[in-house]
Amino acid sequence: MEFILASASPRRKQLLSTIVSVYDIIPSDIDENKIKQTEKNPKELAKKLSYAKAYSVFENKYKENNEYTVVGSDTLVAYGNIILGKPHDKNDAIRMLKLLQGNSHEVYTGTTIIIKKEHSIIFKTAVNKSTVYFKNMSYHDICSYVDTEEPLDKAGAYAVQGVGKVYLKGFDGDYNSIVGLDTHMIKDTFERYNLI
Repeated sequence: MEFILASASPRRKQLLSTIVSVYDIIPSDIDENKIKQTEKNPKELAKKLSYAKAYSVFENKYKENNEYTVVGSDTLVAYGNIILGKPHDKNDAIRMLKLLQGNSHEVYTGTTIIIKKEHSIIFKTAVNKSTVYFKNMSYHDICSYVDTEEPLDKAGAYAVQGVGKVYLKGFDGDYNSIVGLDTHMIKDTFERYNLI
């Protein structure tokens, strides 16, 4: 069985390596903005984006006869009804962190697994929801953190596993899902279909 991760994220690569040691990386080429324009519910958006990423890679390989499994994932940060993606620049990162500091917010990680095995195709999609609690941050704290550049390629402008963890009070939910991959769901699915 060939495993494919439809993402170039270093964090997702590291997490998938805890389940399978050998896999290919084929980043999805979907237009995320099209989906974001039509779906404003963060849970549904995480689900749709993970499915679209997995399906685009699956579809490109479909004509091949071999058996393979594609994993697609998307992680969103939502503060109330506001979905916070990756910041456009440092000012946008500051804006997001000003919203999050001293408050709690939700992290939604959508996961889609598509298995092509023997004469069947199996689709599994799930969304994991976690809650993250931020400490109070001064404007100086926020600017100092943004200057590390860690927030610039992270949804919500922070990394739970990086420098940003010093600004967190804690979380309710699954740590790996907050980082970016629902390893429990993936491992359970792989085991259920005898892939590992």
